Amino acid sequence: MQKPLSHNFVLILIATTLASCVNLKHVGEFSESSIEGIEKFNTLSYSFAKNCTDECLHKSIAALKIHNQTCLCTADKKADSITALIYHTTRGYFYGLTDISKNQLTNYNTDELTQTLATGEFGSLSLKEADVKAYSSISTIILRAFTDGYRRKKIKEYVTRANEPLQTLLHFLDLNLSGNLIGKLEVQKSSIKSFYFDLIANTDLSVFERTKFTEDYYEQIAALTAKQEELAIYSEVLKTIADGHNALYNNINKLTEDEIKGQLAIHGTQLKNLAHSFNINK
Repeated sequence: MQKPLSHNFVLILIATTLASCVNLKHVGEFSESSIEGIEKFNTLSYSFAKNCTDECLHKSIAALKIHNQTCLCTADKKADSITALIYHTTRGYFYGLTDISKNQLTNYNTDELTQTLATGEFGSLSLKEADVKAYSSISTIILRAFTDGYRRKKIKEYVTRANEPLQTLLHFLDLNLSGNLIGKLEVQKSSIKSFYFDLIANTDLSVFERTKFTEDYYEQIAALTAKQEELAIYSEVLKTIADGHNALYNNINKLTEDEIKGQLAIHGTQLKNLAHSFNINK
């Protein structure tokens, strides 16, 4: 006759069952904070196309030209569309991570993931082979998670396969949105300074006129500086997301330990603070 289960064995069985239901709340919270941060992309007030039209307009003003003004910004518009596509893919990855950490079936609109990218130069944006491969890899990972119905037990595979291409895409966004556009804004500031310098120094103009030109100069510089600060904060958002995901990847085999919980909590708090700074800057 079969003996009844011992009390200790029952406790061990219960503990084993509970352990299999891993609580990944900390992963989900970090992922949600990452989404909140990366979605600040939608509120950025500057872009490659805007820079192109601004420069075109400034040249027309300096030349006192109001007729036959044509701003050729096709390449810059393409650069913006490529940047947006990579942003959507990167954001989509974190939506998938959020669902998996909550043991929910991944649910994401995959229409944009079917688009392809090719290497090339698009205005000031350079799309390299590594960027294209990273975009393709993340798209494939998300599509597979969606079609195969990934749940919590698949989180290790999801994070491990994604980390390297994700880091590449986050770096791409940071390089182009922050470094590239901040530099372009700095060039604009120098150009505006040169333009107003001669007007302000022209003693043939009245003091009132020169004062107004000085006011206009500082207003334009302040507006450009605000855009640079906005992009700089977004740069910190992207870097924090990259660091947080790298910590997750490096600790993928010990997700329930306090160390990784603490690291993700720190990165999540940093992202919330940056989002708050972003709102204040607006």
